[in-house]
Amino acid sequence: MLVLQNERIRLELSEETGAVSALRDSAAGIDYITGSGSAGGDAFRLETDDGFSGAFAAFSYTLEPSEPGGQRVHLVWQTENAITVRAEIWLAAGDGGLQFRCSADNGSPVRLLSLEYPILPDFGTITDEGQDDYAAHSFATGVKVRNPMKHFEAGGKGLRFMPYPESFSGAAMQFFTYYGLNRGGVYFAAADGDGHPKWLNFYKNDSGLLEASFMHGCQDMGPGKGIYPPYPIVVELTEGRDWYEAADRYKGWALQQKWCSKGALADRSETAAYEWLYKDMGVATFGINAGSDRTAWLKAYHDTIGTGMFHVLGPDWTNAPQTFYKGFPGGFDDWFPTRFNEANLAYIKEAGDKFAPFEFDYLYHFEGADGELGRAAAQKFPELKKSVDGYKFPFLCPAHPYAHEFHVRRDAELQRANDVDAIYYDISANNILKICMDDSHGHPVGAGRLIEEAYRRNYADTKAAMAGAAGRYVPMGTEMMNETLLGLIDYYQARAGGQPAAPLELWPIRDLLKSGDAELIPMFAYVYQEYGAVRMDGWGKLVEEIGSLYFFTVARTYLWGGLYELNYEYSPMEALAGGLENAPEEHYYPFEARGYAFSERRAAYLGTYAKLRVGAANKYWAYGRMLRPLEFETSRIRMDWFHYNHGKETPEYNDAGELAVDAVIHAAWTYKGESTGLFFANVSGQEQEVKTKLAAYLPGANRVQGSVTVRLYGTGEHAEQLDIAVTNAGEVEFHIPARCAAMIELSV
Repeated sequence: MLVLQNERIRLELSEETGAVSALRDSAAGIDYITGSGSAGGDAFRLETDDGFSGAFAAFSYTLEPSEPGGQRVHLVWQTENAITVRAEIWLAAGDGGLQFRCSADNGSPVRLLSLEYPILPDFGTITDEGQDDYAAHSFATGVKVRNPMKHFEAGGKGLRFMPYPESFSGAAMQFFTYYGLNRGGVYFAAADGDGHPKWLNFYKNDSGLLEASFMHGCQDMGPGKGIYPPYPIVVELTEGRDWYEAADRYKGWALQQKWCSKGALADRSETAAYEWLYKDMGVATFGINAGSDRTAWLKAYHDTIGTGMFHVLGPDWTNAPQTFYKGFPGGFDDWFPTRFNEANLAYIKEAGDKFAPFEFDYLYHFEGADGELGRAAAQKFPELKKSVDGYKFPFLCPAHPYAHEFHVRRDAELQRANDVDAIYYDISANNILKICMDDSHGHPVGAGRLIEEAYRRNYADTKAAMAGAAGRYVPMGTEMMNETLLGLIDYYQARAGGQPAAPLELWPIRDLLKSGDAELIPMFAYVYQEYGAVRMDGWGKLVEEIGSLYFFTVARTYLWGGLYELNYEYSPMEALAGGLENAPEEHYYPFEARGYAFSERRAAYLGTYAKLRVGAANKYWAYGRMLRPLEFETSRIRMDWFHYNHGKETPEYNDAGELAVDAVIHAAWTYKGESTGLFFANVSGQEQEVKTKLAAYLPGANRVQGSVTVRLYGTGEHAEQLDIAVTNAGEVEFHIPARCAAMIELSV
């Protein structure tokens, strides 16, 4: 047995195979990996065109002390076909953590596609029967699964093949954690500041136990070419204080990376050039027809919600069809001249709202305009994509010179032709696998990091060209978000906040979302909110039929720093007075008529949070840093939901149910370290009591002030201010009326 041990960690490896066989927290007395099923497990896995294998012909190791006071082991495996896999494990002294590094020298005629290492197999439960165990992962910007031992399935549900950077089907950031609440846990992270392709996996293996692994992509595939990840994998023990503990560790590293080099939004001199996106927009819409008159709806929304609105108009504005069922454009002449409805644009400008056109960014009709150029630039995927997504659309490879030239030319012309306020890209850098197997594009087979860099270059050059045409900064948005594009992408669309009454991301664990055993968490916002970008989420409609979960979803979206999004992609708009509903033949998806009436009551509720977003809460939700929430008790309520805004061919269409949620939800924020904003939202139909301890956020060390001010916000002009006494223990107690928000602001 090979042993690395310090005051906190004991790691055991098989002397015969080098596989991890045990991981123990000596201080807490927790055996995370028991060794019961791992003796015959893989130490590594190499992927070739024939699949995955951990087989080897010879193994050797060297164990040595390292300075100052730690331990280091060097591991070497020789395969039958002359591939040498090397690994190094370093355990820091004291109570420090582990670092794993790996590489593969390829002296064979086979082609290496990936190297999976480290593999930490056979995690058991941490708490009694796993009831208080959680896996938290940056999949789709953040998800938490309760009792993964119970709910994950070998070969089925789990977080296997989670690509990075690809936040629709994988990881927006490079860490995850497995923990028993207030018992202990393990933090896993890659310390890579250059966007190399990798997979962050946590799933149930064939032994019926949980397994953590990192898979490293090959960026130059071919006979005799190896894999050399230039970054370490970090494994550290935690106290199990929820997922925030792991996020705090990651944030300490992440804010030093180049994607945060512009600094926080509130400190950037350039932010004033696009502050309308952060300061003036209270709500977003997505998918309203660009090519047909929708001014009656635009006016109804604006008048009842009462704030500026950001409209990402639907794709039906191009010369050739850009739809969800009739295809999309190819080259330049398929896009121009544009077909925007001028009445829509005039009303948006008159109301002081803003708009962005929807583009299927890297999709390309290879039989359309410039088809020959497009076909030469087509992205080529490997047969095994290692993702829950099949990537079945025809994509352009961003590294091809034509893709760059076309991208810049198209959107600079769009700016000149229609003076857009912003631009939005669907199916783009944040939800396409970073790989291309066609080296005629000027990159090696595989490419990986070069694909990521090509997306950044194309976006930066397009943004510069649009700004040059507009004479001002033009914000840029995408579907989903990865950390690597911070500082370049200004806003993004997500849908997970609306789950289970929403489609798309997180769908592989949708049944767990419906039962409440999985839930969205604000992982990306907690790490990066003060660095941008604005999140649009919610997938809502202003109709009663979607159910009462709407009230929860709206409040949570804003308390987590986002803009609630009204979405009209797969279903009609609300029926206005007289039953007016937009016609399916004018839309880009052949939806079924509904006749669901526009609800002024729901619009007014949305307006409460939209006004807070542009008002008293703005500096926190738009520019602030998210803090760990306070602890308090709240009742649980069941809220119904109905999901019809989705493709008719999907199993989610017309799905419905109930979800148990907290009656009062809460978030804490700080602005520049100058003040703290504590927000509580009563999403129920009855008054709710809140009793919590403010000591952690009261000014001064251990100071207790006599009272705090609680401001209450409700529909219409409902606003109330209460002075609430603070006990000597720093506790406060107050009541929130039904479907109202409360804000407590504390100076530092």
